[in-house]
Amino acid sequence: MFKPVKNIRTFEAISDQIRRQIETGKLQPGDKLPAERELALQFGVSRNAVREALRILESAGVLELQKGASGGAFILEGDGSNISQSISDMMALKRISLQHLTEARVELMKVILKLACANADDTDFALLEQNIEKSRVAIENKDRDTQMELNAEFYSIIAQATKNPMYTLLVAPISEVVRRFVKDAGIRATIEVIDTREELLRLMRAKDAERAITLLSEYLEATHKAILRRSPTGAGPVQD
Repeated sequence: MFKPVKNIRTFEAISDQIRRQIETGKLQPGDKLPAERELALQFGVSRNAVREALRILESAGVLELQKGASGGAFILEGDGSNISQSISDMMALKRISLQHLTEARVELMKVILKLACANADDTDFALLEQNIEKSRVAIENKDRDTQMELNAEFYSIIAQATKNPMYTLLVAPISEVVRRFVKDAGIRATIEVIDTREELLRLMRAKDAERAITLLSEYLEATHKAILRRSPTGAGPVQD
């Protein structure tokens, strides 16, 4: 049976139109939307309705609202931050466990590594080499924050090597949530991490996807166990 049709709320109609402009490419990352007054005139609505629509789009990570004379509403690059927050919220509500997260991460990286081994080029390998060397320096200098940033970058580079941007979008938020767990558990990377990544890079160059997948899967499982040793329930804080 059909249900009665309800009129869409004004701010939803506004946000839908802005999203559509982005989808069709008429609005690009970095573009600035007209001022609230101008938007209200174009949409034929109140400024309050425009303001509410912009706030919703900001919460969704679609745009950024900047204050000041040169401020305004700017279209953002998609970075997956809203996905990361959604995962964190679901974990806080006990709908997703650390085990769920690890299982999904391992399976996702299997697919990504298979494609990366097939599609990675010299530029990707050079980026991985640079990342590994920077990570070595960060570990030796006990610069934990930098090392953790480089850790997320490492997985992002592998995802980019698939030549499918969807994988980059999926990897980033998962890496961010894991980073929060690792940080809360007080886990520090050792120089052995560098050995593992150098071997992974060697296997990727050789297009040996099977061994690369085995190596990384074992490493990710070891990280999971290390977190559980510090937080047995796997329910430590997942927000900074």
